[in-house]
Formats: sequence, C-alpha cells, structure tokens
Amino acid sequence: MKHMLNPKNKKRMRKVSSLIVLALVAWMIPQVGSGNNLRIWNVVNTNPGSANPIIQFNLAWDNTWKVTTGPSNWDAAWIFVKYQKVPVNSPQCESYLNWGHAKMLNNDTAFKIITSGVPMVFEYVSDSVGVFIRPNTNTIAASTDTMTVQIRLRLPVPGGLYSPFYNFRVFGLEMVYIPTGAFELGNETCANTFNSIYVDSTAVSSSWAPAFVGGGISNIIPQPFPKGYYAFYCMKYEITQGQWVDFLNTLTYNQQKERTGLTDAQMTTNPGVPGLCLYSSCGNRNGVKLGTPGINYSKPAVFVNDLTTAPGDPFNSANDGQNIAMNFLSATDLYSYLDWAGLRPMTNFEFEKVARGAGQLMRVPYEYIWGSASQITQAHSGALYNAGTPSEISQTSGPGLAAYGAAASAGPLRVGFSATSSTNRLTSGSSFYGLQNLGGNVYEMVWGGRNWSGQGYNLTYYDLGDGELSSGGSYNVNNWSIYDGYYFYSNFWRFELRGGAYNSPAAELRTSDRSVNAGGSYSYYGYGNTPYESRNSSYGGRGVR
Repeated sequence: MKHMLNPKNKKRMRKVSSLIVLALVAWMIPQVGSGNNLRIWNVVNTNPGSANPIIQFNLAWDNTWKVTTGPSNWDAAWIFVKYQKVPVNSPQCESYLNWGHAKMLNNDTAFKIITSGVPMVFEYVSDSVGVFIRPNTNTIAASTDTMTVQIRLRLPVPGGLYSPFYNFRVFGLEMVYIPTGAFELGNETCANTFNSIYVDSTAVSSSWAPAFVGGGISNIIPQPFPKGYYAFYCMKYEITQGQWVDFLNTLTYNQQKERTGLTDAQMTTNPGVPGLCLYSSCGNRNGVKLGTPGINYSKPAVFVNDLTTAPGDPFNSANDGQNIAMNFLSATDLYSYLDWAGLRPMTNFEFEKVARGAGQLMRVPYEYIWGSASQITQAHSGALYNAGTPSEISQTSGPGLAAYGAAASAGPLRVGFSATSSTNRLTSGSSFYGLQNLGGNVYEMVWGGRNWSGQGYNLTYYDLGDGELSSGGSYNVNNWSIYDGYYFYSNFWRFELRGGAYNSPAAELRTSDRSVNAGGSYSYYGYGNTPYESRNSSYGGRGVR
C-alpha cells in the first residue's frame, strides 16, 4: 500500500488490541452518518518538564469504517499538536508567545491506544508532522468509542527565560483513505471537461501533453504532479467554522490580521457583548467573530463562533454553527490553513477520483458526485431542523440530497448534514469513497487551471504543509502558488472551482463539470479578473495528504 507523501514509501503501523471486535458488514459504499463529530478532550502532559513530552488525551468520532470490498478504504483521524513556551513564573502558565508545530517522535514504544471498542492502529508519516489513527479491522461502527491516546513529541526542555513546561493544543481532522487505483477522468458531456482518459500506472508514469488532457490545458503537465492514481488521504468534510476559529486562535496578532483582513483599530477595540462580525456582517450563515481584542503585535485577539447572537446566546454555544462549512475563504486563506494543518491542496484530477471512484467503475454521462445522472434533491438554509446546532439537518430528503440552487443571500449547511445512519451513497449525496458534500454547500478550490505559463502544475506529492506559517500569516511551501503571473494585467490562476456551492445551478455539481469560476470566465482558462483572493460567501475547501 503506497503512501501519498512518497508513493514508494511503506507505512509503519502498530496494532492495538481491543476487547470487542465488531462484525464486518460488506457495504459496497461505506454507510456514513451525521458528520464532523471528532472529539478531543482531557489533554495532559504525562511527563512534564522532560524532553520529548508524552501527551495523553481522549479521542472519539462517529461512524467510523473500514471495508475491504467495494471502495476498499477506511476513515481516520489526522492528529497534530501545537505547543507554546511559557515565561518563567507566569501565573497559571499564561502565555502570549507564538504557537509552534510539534513534530512526532515516531517510536512505537511511546504510542499507545486504550480502547474498549473498535481496534485501532497508528499510521506514521515520514515528515512526523502528525499521525493517523484509524480502524485496524473491518468494521462499520456507530462510534469509535472513547479512546485514551498517548503520543510522544520531539521537543527539548525549554530553558533560559522559559518555564520547563509547555502549553499544548491537540487538533484532529476526519480523513478518508483513497486507495491506489486506476480511474476514469473526464466526461464528454460536461462543460469544459477533460478528455476521457483512463488514469492508470502507465498514464501517471509520464508527462501529459495538452492534446492528451484536453480541457483547455495550454502546456505540459509534468509527471510528478498528483494525478490521482496513487493513494492519499482526503478530508471527509469541508473546513468548518469551528475549525477556522481554532486556527485563528493559534496565530500571532499579525498573522490574525492577515487571515481576517481586520485593521489595527478593529483588532484592538473591544467589540462588546455582540462581538465583531468578520464576514459580510455575519451574513450567509457565517458566525465567526472577534470576541476579545488583541494588543498591537504583543497579544493575539480571541475569535469565537456566534451564529446565534449574544447576549441571548453566549459565544461558542451549541447553537453557534461550529459545524457549518466555512465560507468566505480566499485562496491564500485555504492554503494557509492547509499548511498549518500539515496537508496540501487537492488537485483537479484527484477531485474526480474521490468523486467517481476507481477500479472497474465507468464514467456516466452527466453524472453527479453521487454517481447518478438524473437524481438530485435540493437542500437549503431556509428549510432546516435544529439550525446552527451539531444536529442540523435539512427538512427535505431524497436521492442526491445536496445544498444548491439557493439565493445568493443564503448560506452553507452543516458539513455531513445529508448523511444519517440509514442513508447510502445516493441518498446522502456522497462521493464513492464516502466524502461528504463534495457536491454543493461551498465550492471546492482545487489545484488546476489552464497552465498558461507552464508553471502551474509543479506541485508534487512531497510538497506538504509543515505546520508553520510565515510571520505574515501565509503559507510558505515549495511549489505552492496562487497564480502563474501577469499577462496584460491579468492573473493566470492555478485554481478551479469544483463541485458547486449552496447557490449554484445543478449542473455545477456534476463530477467532471469545469464550467465556472468567480470571475465568470471558464475555470479551465482561469484568467482575467478572477478574484480568488476575495472572500466570497460560496468559497471553501478541504485538503489532502
């Protein structure tokens, strides 16, 4: 089994015993339920003051699976850790120093899982930026059950002006394993589609000429570009508003300014009980706010979720939309989050694989993300039960349930809203591999474009986020770039908007559709006044590794 960081690397695993083995249910498509409920709590350092800290925490998430038939894949938790030095004699370990990214000490003797449910296994990555935890045996489970997890970090004991004790924050993202396998790219019936190509081991072993690829590609696509054949992990859900707040609250004051667009005056003025809306006066269902001001360049601000406005409802309550897809992301916002989380952007070819599937599956004319060419059911933010809560669902149901076709003033829904314990791929609107809301909700900003200058497809499997941003709050990874350059005062963007959004027409939710970008010109051209750096209410995304 090949790892996406290096298709030739072998994974190192440690098996973990468990008291109960759940029976295998042979699903053709993983049956996935209500989503984005990964929980991490009770974080402690078990060897404080020592080098290479051992961090212990509780972990659980819902609707885990591993199947060896059909998609032959599983879901997993991607775990990574941020650390902060503390000044000597600081009361209660209070610190406003930078949060750094902790590398893992990939040593089997220091990694432990104690669980009474689904057997789990660690899966290390060679750059040590994080670790995957995933099922070790075939299962379809309602929950992983609560695990007590221990991981060891590669950190020295702070000295000098710093306490020997760090502050730590542990983060987790639900991911889905996309196995190595050949798949069909393109669909002659969709707008601006790629040519109908069978992407197998032979196809990915060479560069692709424009005539071979089609879709308006202008220059050679190099052999190392991730074309989707080799295995990788992909986020199960789009980035959520709760995850975006977590991200902002680990940044410095200057980095926060850059990633929110706030001025010094806004950052340092107390917004009062209601907080300060960051995007469109909290329109389009975005409840991310400035809750506590910062102090110029010395103390970061504190950001909160507040979809249901204070004071009637406090910040970060269960009604505040933490699980709604994050919208208003610019391209640099998305890239910076992925760098911070140790991931990378998804490519246009990978998008079609995770949607359509691999193996013997054939492309279907006009097919939607969930494999049907004709079945689609509209969900929209004006018809919800339990709006803004972790159990938010649509009042409508049916095959191909997706958030699309709403007014521009509407907004995205909770990630995973369309899946329940009784839905399948079609009725939950899921991709072949179990990814949620790949069609509709918010646009997926994926790596692509026309490759006008010949430099737009230089991304490789090795170009991964390392957890650290520039001092200005932006991504800083080799071969990551927003655009190719300038030509007659226009940018040639390395992006495609795929999968449609809450306000898109149905056609944009088709797997091979490449008809639109923000500027109204074709995404396969990707040039002109395309405002990928604007914060648009329908822009979001997810990452891969």
